[in-house]
Amino acid sequence: MPRFPSRRRRVGHDIIMDVLRLAKNGTKKTRIMYEARLSYSQLERYLNALKMADFITEESGTWKTTEKGLHVIEACKICHSLMKEAL
Repeated sequence: MPRFPSRRRRVGHDIIMDVLRLAKNGTKKTRIMYEARLSYSQLERYLNALKMADFITEESGTWKTTEKGLHVIEACKICHSLMKEAL
């Protein structure tokens, strides 16, 4: 059985949520890249955008989701559950 059965193209907010969830407890860039299935250039683009928005921070090579980023995760969970109810 293939590791990634669904080959649908992910949208940006799905990738952002993956990155924020992976960095909740602090992690290295390489782990984010592999577990979120991103190329290095994609990873750099998302990390830079999230850092500029103050959703993630980097200190000594460890990336960690900020309080603001944790609020984004919670807001997306609420939105996702509302969408499930609507469908």
